[in-house]
Amino acid sequence: MTNCPDCGNEIRDNAKFCDTCGARIEAGVAEAQPNVAPDASEAQGLSLSWADEDSPIDSAPVEDAAESDSPAEPEPEFDSMESDGQALVESTDVEGEAAPEEPPEEPPKTGYLIFPDNTERPLSPSQWLIGRTDLAKFLPDPGKSNEISRGHLTVFQEGDKYFVEDGTTMVQRKRSTNKTWLVRGSSRILVTGNGRNELQDADEIDVAELVKLQFVLK
Repeated sequence: MTNCPDCGNEIRDNAKFCDTCGARIEAGVAEAQPNVAPDASEAQGLSLSWADEDSPIDSAPVEDAAESDSPAEPEPEFDSMESDGQALVESTDVEGEAAPEEPPEEPPKTGYLIFPDNTERPLSPSQWLIGRTDLAKFLPDPGKSNEISRGHLTVFQEGDKYFVEDGTTMVQRKRSTNKTWLVRGSSRILVTGNGRNELQDADEIDVAELVKLQFVLK
């Protein structure tokens, strides 16, 4: 509805003159807005908007609605003191842990020949020729001394092992006539002509079945 610009009364649509005062109505006159008192709720809203403008502006960024709806994942807690302490304890445990003690190495044992009169003679890397001169005094019958060859057998050490041999060696010209045996427990091993034989603790060397020498390690 259009109002008259002179008297303010309502005029008919598309009227050229006001019916009340007769004033000419120019085409294109804008419609006057009704003078309506503002609603109390609108006034309250207006006052609230003014109050908002007076309040300090929060410059913090507004979270996206999708992000604000979903609960924020908690930041992983990292206790540096606990971690460092644990690392320190682990390091201390490793460093403080005593390495297993290796059993002390036993010194190599020495091989000895024990003669019938309990005389002990150590064997050495030098080859030792044993014969009639060394053993005749242990014979019950001195007449049998010729049954023991002048160079009857050879004993020696090589590394940490000990050997007996009856044959051609650095100090023995030939094998004995009446042979040499190695007695080990219930076994009887012929030494003569069979090269070197390793000696073991408690072995016995039987010389021509007349004299026995015992080998021991200690």
